[in-house]
Amino acid sequence: MKWKIQDGKLVNNFAFKSQTELAEFLLKVAQYADSIHHHPNYRVFECSKVEFTLFTHDANKITTLDEKLAEYISTLI
Repeated sequence: MKWKIQDGKLVNNFAFKSQTELAEFLLKVAQYADSIHHHPNYRVFECSKVEFTLFTHDANKITTLDEKLAEYISTLI
């Protein structure tokens, strides 16, 4: 799925077969985000769907860290 720019932020939604599958996915994202010291905003809904919003608050814009994280997240799908 392609990332969209919405309100100046990178946004994407993903759906999983189960809550467990989603939790395993989020753990991988969290571990990678910690390793690059960049943390996404995300919202879990309908128990097995997640929406990511990537934006660098310190720079007040989308940065290469956001793009790098988006690329990593996309490779997990």
